[in-house]
Amino acid sequence: MNRNLLRLGVLVPVLIWIAVVYYYAVDVPWFDDFDPFPDFLRSWIDAKSFSEALGYLFQPNNEHRMVIGKLVTLFYYKLTGKLSIYFVLFSGVCFTLGTFGLFWSAFKKSNLSPYYFIPVAFLLFQIQYHLVFLWAICSMQHQAVVFFMALSMLMLSRNKFWFAVVAALLANYSMSNGIFVWAAGAGILILQSSYRNLGIWLFTAVVAVTFYFIGMSPQGNESSVDFFLAHPELSVFGFFAFLGGLVDFFPEKEIVTRSVLPVLLGVAASVWIAIWGFANIRPWLTKTFGISFRKKGLLKVADETIPGEKSLQEFLIGILLFLLANALIIGFLRPRFGFFVMIVSNYKMYPALFLIVTYLSILLSVKAATGKKIFRFGLIASVGIWAISLATYLPVIAERSKYLMVNAYNQEHNAFGLGHIAFSKTAVYVDNLMKRMTSDGIYSFPQEADWLVNEINSQNGEKLKENDVRYRVENNAIVVEDETSEYTLKRKGGQYAYLKQNAKIYLFKLAQNRYDGRNLFRQLDKGSIVEIPFSTLEKGEYELGVVRSMNDAPVGQFLGKVTIP
Repeated sequence: MNRNLLRLGVLVPVLIWIAVVYYYAVDVPWFDDFDPFPDFLRSWIDAKSFSEALGYLFQPNNEHRMVIGKLVTLFYYKLTGKLSIYFVLFSGVCFTLGTFGLFWSAFKKSNLSPYYFIPVAFLLFQIQYHLVFLWAICSMQHQAVVFFMALSMLMLSRNKFWFAVVAALLANYSMSNGIFVWAAGAGILILQSSYRNLGIWLFTAVVAVTFYFIGMSPQGNESSVDFFLAHPELSVFGFFAFLGGLVDFFPEKEIVTRSVLPVLLGVAASVWIAIWGFANIRPWLTKTFGISFRKKGLLKVADETIPGEKSLQEFLIGILLFLLANALIIGFLRPRFGFFVMIVSNYKMYPALFLIVTYLSILLSVKAATGKKIFRFGLIASVGIWAISLATYLPVIAERSKYLMVNAYNQEHNAFGLGHIAFSKTAVYVDNLMKRMTSDGIYSFPQEADWLVNEINSQNGEKLKENDVRYRVENNAIVVEDETSEYTLKRKGGQYAYLKQNAKIYLFKLAQNRYDGRNLFRQLDKGSIVEIPFSTLEKGEYELGVVRSMNDAPVGQFLGKVTIP
């Protein structure tokens, strides 16, 4: 191999990942985003004192205190006077690029070939966790906490204790699972026999975690105990599914089909991790308690004479402990919401890290000749996972981007659309909040749906042509179905229904049909459908139609008139 091949192997997954974020990101808050971003800015601006404003910075958002995410939002506001979801999303991108840099920093000082690092890039820069990098709240939670946790573990592995403490505090206040950084760091300090620092670390942890949970509601998690006692097997399977979640290749299939491979991979990788973990604990047991083992360990452990190798091993142990703590708590708390949560997109960054730790720990534990074979297998497996994920998840990402595009229009013009039911209390809250943001010039809705509105206005209520689009009214809803439409990855492609009353227009994205055939790797099928509840619309008579945009110019069709009682 040469250096250009190494650069290419690393840059391909990185650049494609960034390109997906750039192309499909929509500059709009959605669902849980309103509390930590626009509402936080409104509260900060209206605060009568700095202490009151500081209180808003540390105010809980559901189960989390998103101090880092709010600081990023505040930084951009102070710089420009604006709220930008784009900036939030790309700040998250920078955190993950930083995490990648931390892994490289730990890796390059070992005696391993730099080419062995290529699979790390393909495993980390996955589009499977698109709800992390394309949803603002998740972007500022998961990507931030992973970066600061990894930074803390790297600092501990290099005996830079106070830097590690600062990084751990930043992880702690990125989101709730940041508290597991303390358990992970304690594991490293115990293996280092650094008990003085361990005492300081644990004291800091108690103070930080106590303050974190003061005034925070349990969010119904107490019911998880009852659910666990009734269904303990779901927590066990959930633990392994969470760790093996990166082989969830079939996002649109039933949960049983989706979860088989993640559970199997989670079990297999966990068996290795248990063996590797014990091999690394043995020297500490002998040194600390004088416990002798009859047989020499089968695996190679870090060479004390090679600081870089020992540092990498401790770094990986810290990351591993953090991931295992996450898997345990998710397996315990989340099955009551449905088993799909174990492999939901916004958790997929953690199984990516778990496979990276598994791969690198194997490389550290075998001889050089075997290491070459592990690298080849790791390269094939990582590229395979990355390529399959690219094929099966891009359609899902494209559909969500279009959904956000039309609902940004609905939110701006019709007071609903971004994750809240029309005319509900939360929809009113969001509408008032965003009207304040726009009237103050702090935020501007994206105008990406203008082409669609222009096409609708050009039809003038005429029935342009017959095609395979049909509609029916049933169960207090309008159902629009396009029987032959194909999905497209184009940002503005797809099928859209509209309801028009004078100058008022409502937009709705037709959801592409799921594929139910034998080909597991095919997620979407021909045809699309949308159900528009009467409760979404104000009373009156509307013109109903559709616009289809594929590779050619958009084509519209007037379907008829409907009356909302």
